[in-house]
Order: sequence, then C-alpha cells, then structure tokens
Amino acid sequence: MRRRRESGQTLVFVALGMVMLGAILGLAVDIGYMRFVKRQLQTAADSAAIAGAAEVNYGDVATAAKADAATNGFTDGSNGVTVTVNNPPASGPNQGLSGYVEVLISKVQPTFFIRIVPGGATNSTVQARAVAQLGNAKGCVYSLQSSPGGIQIHHGINVTAQNCAIIDNGDLTVHNNSNVTASAIGVAGTVNNFGLQITPTPQRGMIPASDPLAFLPTQNPGACDFTDVSINSGNQILTQGVYCGGIRITGSAAVTFNSGLYITTPNGRFNPGLVINSSGTVTGNGVTFYNAAASTSVSITSSGTVSLTAPTSGNYAGILIFQDPANASSAIVEGGYNSTFQGALYFPNLNTTLTIDNIGLGAAYTLVVAGSLAISSHNINFGGDYSSLSNGSPIKDAVLVE
Repeated sequence: MRRRRESGQTLVFVALGMVMLGAILGLAVDIGYMRFVKRQLQTAADSAAIAGAAEVNYGDVATAAKADAATNGFTDGSNGVTVTVNNPPASGPNQGLSGYVEVLISKVQPTFFIRIVPGGATNSTVQARAVAQLGNAKGCVYSLQSSPGGIQIHHGINVTAQNCAIIDNGDLTVHNNSNVTASAIGVAGTVNNFGLQITPTPQRGMIPASDPLAFLPTQNPGACDFTDVSINSGNQILTQGVYCGGIRITGSAAVTFNSGLYITTPNGRFNPGLVINSSGTVTGNGVTFYNAAASTSVSITSSGTVSLTAPTSGNYAGILIFQDPANASSAIVEGGYNSTFQGALYFPNLNTTLTIDNIGLGAAYTLVVAGSLAISSHNINFGGDYSSLSNGSPIKDAVLVE
C-alpha cells in the first residue's frame, strides 16, 4: 500500500513538473518572439523618425513618418499597430525642441503558449520609440544635373573642402595639374581624372541626390522699388528692395549693400539681373540676392574686392545668391584675390551651369548648389564653419539622436 501511495504521488509531481516545464518553455518562446517583434518595431521607428525629420522643412512630417513605417510592415491602425508622430517630441531629453521628430510604434501581439497557462495573457503590447533631428549636412557642393552635367575642374586648380563633401549627380572631370580634397566625394556618373590627386577616392555609382534647398520659398517680386540701377563710379549705398532692371556695378564704383533681401527682376528689355564688374570695392553683410525667373543670370567678374556675407537668421539664413528655379540662365561668380563670398550660391535649375573662381577666400563657409558646376581657375576653399548661423548649415540631413 505504501508503494502505491508513493507511486501516485510521483505521478502527480511529474504531471505538475510537466505543466511547469511547459509554462516555462512557452514563456521563453513568447518572450523570445516578443523580443524579435521589438527589434522589428525599433528598426521601423528609427527609419520613420528619420523620414519624418527629413520633412521638417516641408511640413509633411506625420505623413512621411507613417508612410515609412508602413513600408517596414507597420501600418498605423492595421493589425493592432499604432504609429504616433510628435513634432516636436512629447518626451525625452529633446522634448519640445523644434526640428526634432519623435515616433512611437506599438503593436498588440497575441501570445502563443503562455495563454494556455491559467491566468496567462492572451496578448501583449510591444512598443518602440525613436527621435531624429535635422542636423548639418555633410555636403557643401552639389551638382544636380545627371547628363549632360557634373563638375568640371579646370587646369591647375586646388579645390579644398576638408570639412564637407562633394556630391555630383553627373560626371566628375579633373583636368591637368589639379588637386581635389574633400571629406567625401560621391559621383553618380564617371570619374575622369587627368589631375594630380583626388582625395579621398570618389565613390562611384551614388544614387543621385535631390535638391537639398528645394524647401526655400520663392519670391513674387511685386512692385518696383528701384529701376535700372547702374553705378560706374563713386561711392554708393544700396538698400533692400525690388530692383526692376537689375543692379549693374561697373568701372571703379565702390558700393555698400545694407543688410536685407535684394530682388532683381526685368524692366522691359533691360534685364541684367545682378552684374558686378568693378575694380572697386563691393561689400554687403547680411544680404541675399534673389534673381527672379525672367531675369538674365548673375554675372560677377570683379577685378576688385567683393565681400558679401549671407544673413545669419530668417528664411534665407545662409543663402547669399538665390536664382529662381524657373531661371535656366547660366551664371558666373568670380571675385578678385581678396574677395569673400560667405553663404550659399543656389542655382537649382538643371540647365544652369555655374562657373566659380575665388569664391571662398576668408569665408567661414561657402556652399554651392547648381545644375552643373565649372571651377575655372585659382584655388577654391569651401569652409565648413556654420557657427555664425542660428540654425547651422541651411543644408540639412536627418540623423537619429535617440
């Protein structure tokens, strides 16, 4: 009788042990799968936050973030998924900061084995969170046109962009006795190197970059404030406004531009845009020149000293020359040996070729965005110090911060 009772007790203990072992194994399987789902959610949240931050300047943050989450398999409102987008973030160390985007993705996930245990949960909510912001982009030189297009660096030129990258949607051609140094060089087309050295080795096969300043507002010039302004001698001070017939500075004229926005637009047959061809001194601090759609292009070929600096705040912070996207005229920006162009030279039309020379001397930063680019002569230095700008470089990249 005693052995029978002991045998019965053993069976009970074995049965209980099997149940407990099954519960432990089920819990392990469920927890393992939840961790797998968590990793998927985190990947999707990271990607969605970056996609949302990339749209901060365009105002479509939530739509972009949710669409990106859907491409990773987590569609808001479907299959127990909730995608919440906060701009600015509602929590964390970057709470309330503009330019930051917080994405939270949660999913109600059914359990597999733990539900069979008495009192076990039938589902569990898994959540992931990520925050991204618009930070300074690495690029400072962009050639947007694919073919024909690209960057041409002519004979005997040293191009230095040690703190920023050169991005070329077309072909990069470096002619005899020229050197190119940058933090990175990306080329969508071919590299034709007849020069001395390109550092680092260009990365070919790059996916063509989009216009990094496409978010900037365009201008409707409106009524004329000044008409047919042409200065060829003496000293003169100009103020912001709409210049119908453009601005032409020639001869030995010395001109000072007060801070502000200068819009050049046609006036009948006289439509030179902005022309500076002076042996004198031309200066302007906190200025943006906007060349309207119907004007001819910008032509700066001064043998004197041109010192122009972009605004540090406002809609056009960091933008020195902005040619309307509808204006396909090619442009030239060349200064004398003591000239400084601090700011972005923006000529976004794909049919625009911008020729530059002596543009970065003494400038904390210089940016170029054009359809195609030709560097004609002398040494060019693209600085990368944006500390004077309230929001850093006007060209931004979305980066993950949390």
